[in-house]
Amino acid sequence: MPPNERNPCQSLTPDVLTDLPNDVIDSILIRLPSEEAVRTSILSKRWRYHWCRLTKLTLNRSLWRTENNLLNPADKFTEIISQISTLLEGPLIDFTLDVADLESCPDIDSFVYFVLRNTIERLVLYLPEDSKLPTSVFTCSQLRHLSLDNCSIHHPGAFEGFDKLISLQLCEVTISSDLLESIISHCPLLELLLLHIPKLLDTIEIDAPMLSRFYFTGNISSVCLKNVPLLVEVSLTGEQIMKKDLDFAKVFNSCSAIKYLSLNISCYWGSAQKGYEAPRLPFDLNSVKRFDLLELELVDAYELSLSINLLRSFPYLEHLEIDVSSADSSLLSYLVVFFRTC
Repeated sequence: MPPNERNPCQSLTPDVLTDLPNDVIDSILIRLPSEEAVRTSILSKRWRYHWCRLTKLTLNRSLWRTENNLLNPADKFTEIISQISTLLEGPLIDFTLDVADLESCPDIDSFVYFVLRNTIERLVLYLPEDSKLPTSVFTCSQLRHLSLDNCSIHHPGAFEGFDKLISLQLCEVTISSDLLESIISHCPLLELLLLHIPKLLDTIEIDAPMLSRFYFTGNISSVCLKNVPLLVEVSLTGEQIMKKDLDFAKVFNSCSAIKYLSLNISCYWGSAQKGYEAPRLPFDLNSVKRFDLLELELVDAYELSLSINLLRSFPYLEHLEIDVSSADSSLLSYLVVFFRTC
């Protein structure tokens, strides 16, 4: 219909954005990045403070590092968290804070404490290098997923455990072996444990009866999978295990359910003395279906014999993947023949 023939009433459409039900607005906002969700406050009076009801919030450098921002990033961050502390209504369930690029965060402790007064279930913190983890984190009894990056963790006096935690990820953290063991053992429902700890740890025992996946990289004297009857997937691909006479029986004694195993032989056992006989498990791991052998040095007789002894402990293996760091044709041929006869 030509413009001049249209009924004027037909051009008067309702304000669709303003008339949306609250649950629809909430559904839209939770799918947006946090900075975009906050910007919807300019759409109308009804939208102005709707973002304050978000149950999921992510704060990162995109909020305080912009081309038109004349404030120092740390000052801008302080301004932002002051506004959020005033306006946020909650309950906040999922919170991510990435301030790894800030040189200083003077209000980080009090802000984290404020956030954790909500019913937080998922908490992710990327903190500035060597910063101390706020002890208020250990008071959050509703946590189900906790991820900490680039911080120093010290034992809080009143820590009673994370009774509901099912996922724990610690990356680039500084922590004592005793505290790490204590945290793990006080998470009775823990299913996923990911550790990337570059600073040397003493021997740690993993006591987690519900654990199904365990991934470790870093430096450690030794590791003992003490009580892990449901453990299905294990990856030990760290920089080095220092102990030369590592006892495989202690490592895998409680691992009857393992199906997927990944090991970096050269990093973990390559420092054994020349002529030292590689040990063999005193039992078979019948559940292992896949074995990834990383950075195998075929010129190292100890590593080679150790690898073969491990393979002999997996009678029902279905998939084998080997990453060879240096190959000798004769040794490689021998290894191929061995696998064909298994």
